[in-house]
Amino acid sequence: MPDPFSFDDPFVPVPPAAVDADPATTIRELFYRVARLEQGLEESHVQAGADLGEVLLDLVSLSDDIRRIVERWGIATNAQEAALVRSVVALGRKLNAILDHHEVRPVNTIGQPLDPKTSDVVEVEARDNIAPDMVLREVQMGYAWRHGLLRRAKVAVSGPADSTTNEAENGEQAAEATA
Repeated sequence: MPDPFSFDDPFVPVPPAAVDADPATTIRELFYRVARLEQGLEESHVQAGADLGEVLLDLVSLSDDIRRIVERWGIATNAQEAALVRSVVALGRKLNAILDHHEVRPVNTIGQPLDPKTSDVVEVEARDNIAPDMVLREVQMGYAWRHGLLRRAKVAVSGPADSTTNEAENGEQAAEATA
């Protein structure tokens, strides 16, 4: 039976780079490289989210345009117009399905008090029977998604009758003063 502890194997020389290697420094350098890669990945995720937000904002605008086209079209007078309207409606539904997939939802503003975080006032209408700063209608719908507000709503709000009149008079007086 041969001796299990035979030392007759040929000697394998250790490479000079291995002799001079510092494992602690090498590990530190690897940790640094991993940290830089993680930072780059995080920056890429943030950039991808911003890019997706821009694309979704474009899709929201396109969806609004399609909605306005269908609302303005009215009643189709012949089969060709009806087919065209159905095609436009189908396109709008596809866009809405894409927006739903990305969790894009309209901001509910109508009949609510003005929320300056989600809405911009573009018109003030005199209404005595409605509390001031209640949203009466949307000039442009606002949208939110899972990362926050995608587009602010442009709304018309209620205001007291005499403040709207005073604002108009003040505007006219200012225009006369500058002329």
